[in-house]
Amino acid sequence: MGNFAANEGLSIFVILVWLGINAFLFVHFYMAFLLERWFYTRVLLGHALSWARAPAACLNFNCMLILLPVCRNLLSFLRGTIQCCSRTAARQLDRNITFHKMVAYMIAFHTAVHIIAHLFNFEYFMDAQQNRNSSFLPFVLSEIGSGDNASFLNPIRTNDTNPTFVLFTTIAGVTGVAITLALILIITSSMEVIRRSYFEVFWYTHHLFIIFFIGLAFHGAGRIVRGQTFDSLKTNEPEECSSRFEEWGSDNGSTCAVPRFAGNPPQTWKWVLGPMILQLWLWSGVEREEEKLLWTCFRDESPDKNQ
Repeated sequence: MGNFAANEGLSIFVILVWLGINAFLFVHFYMAFLLERWFYTRVLLGHALSWARAPAACLNFNCMLILLPVCRNLLSFLRGTIQCCSRTAARQLDRNITFHKMVAYMIAFHTAVHIIAHLFNFEYFMDAQQNRNSSFLPFVLSEIGSGDNASFLNPIRTNDTNPTFVLFTTIAGVTGVAITLALILIITSSMEVIRRSYFEVFWYTHHLFIIFFIGLAFHGAGRIVRGQTFDSLKTNEPEECSSRFEEWGSDNGSTCAVPRFAGNPPQTWKWVLGPMILQLWLWSGVEREEEKLLWTCFRDESPDKNQ
């Protein structure tokens, strides 16, 4: 038992911390989209809003981590730094590929949840636009704003539009498709049968991570998911005004103005910029064939299996 704790204790601790951060981010961002600012967005989307945004936060965190275990220069630096202090800690770095795979599985899981939630979201957006009933609050919210820079809430602007059209004509849609396709190809080419029998396919396909990260950085630029602005909350308190939406903006003494909406600025690039710079450092600091040696660990047995 003592030997197990000495050999595996640090690995278990790192995994538990990683899982704990994932759990914290999921719960924190799920609850964050239950706040008053997102009240009218939830009128359209319900809890599918939180189910889309919570895994997005976890994706940011895990996409920040995914490149670090395979950054050769970083690993060499850490080994040189830690070796003099702790052999146990240095030995964990030899399990970098195992951790890389675990993070990849987590990315795949949260991507699936994010996509499924957004499929529901677009159906809800479409339903709100198609149910053309002025006594129906989701439709009233869908009618707010006009023009490219308007304060709209529903990204589906007309009854003639459909989710497929929005998917391929918006920044979020196009980058989302690119990200998903790149991720599917990366994961499927990482299967053991391909990795061992067609290593070149695995190695070159894995470099689709460039498209994955570029798409990830721009995915939120369209700001499709919108919440009520803080200034608007002062003139339209959702808890009070949502039941009086017929009076919004009227001149008969109504205290409820028409709500205004805006999307959050994109945040993902802040998470992935550092790892991308480290990866560029890797490419500039070692020869192409030396980099390839690192990836051959995927083809052979991982070092930690022989510990």
